[in-house]
Amino acid sequence: MRKLFVSALVVCVCLAGTASAQQARTDGARVQSAPGDQHRVNPVGAANAAFQKRLQDYLQLRGELTKTFPEVKETGDPNKISAREKALGHAIAASRKDAKPGYLFGPDMTPVFTQIVTADWKRRSPADRKAMFNELPQGTHVRVNEPYPTTLPLLTVPSNLLVNLPVLPDDLEYRIIDRHLLLRDRDANLVVDGLFNIFPKVE
Repeated sequence: MRKLFVSALVVCVCLAGTASAQQARTDGARVQSAPGDQHRVNPVGAANAAFQKRLQDYLQLRGELTKTFPEVKETGDPNKISAREKALGHAIAASRKDAKPGYLFGPDMTPVFTQIVTADWKRRSPADRKAMFNELPQGTHVRVNEPYPTTLPLLTVPSNLLVNLPVLPDDLEYRIIDRHLLLRDRDANLVVDGLFNIFPKVE
């Protein structure tokens, strides 16, 4: 009778140990599968990375086309410089004839730009807001994949707004026309993208 009791006790202990081991493995699996903070992706950072990738893809295309239009050596001849600029711009536009507004900015980064512009706008006085557009004639129109109008001044983006915008490669720059934020190719004088009516109306 004593031997039978001891044997039963050993079996119970073994079963309990097995159950504990299985529970430990289960708990460990739960811990490993639970997402930690280190695995979370910053959505703004991811969107900006995708934006920069789109810009680099554009510049790669542009770089291939630029080989066909070498830089003008006679920098004192404005006609030759202008002719090269127009030819390069036309070639780039033809190679991306299906480009639509927001293609480079992207649906992922458009809300980010909108938030930055809106926050900057709220900090400006009414006079400062009007001053941003005073240099432009009324009824100014621009389109993506067309030259930046040579009759218009190249309005620079205010420095306190520019510092908050994503950094661009050297060959591209931000410009403002009316209520639009544009991406301009410096060398080709081409509007390569635009966020139209992103700025509020001046009251």
